[in-house]
Amino acid sequence: MALHYCSRHQRLFSRRCQRWVGFSPATITEIRGYYDLLCSTNRDTSFLHVIELSCDHCAASFRTRAQSHAEDEVREA
Repeated sequence: MALHYCSRHQRLFSRRCQRWVGFSPATITEIRGYYDLLCSTNRDTSFLHVIELSCDHCAASFRTRAQSHAEDEVREA
């Protein structure tokens, strides 16, 4: 199972809700602790991995910057 995680905004993608969900730093630390515990049990954890992705907040920031850049180019023309 892959966990989709945005470290910049500390958000995980919830498959159940089909959306990005924010978590407190304490919760993220707790999840990392559970992962470390699982890895230390000598079980096969190859099925579990974290994939770093940009979240919906990253996409919104990018769109805002892209719009500002496009508007600046129009003004300069």
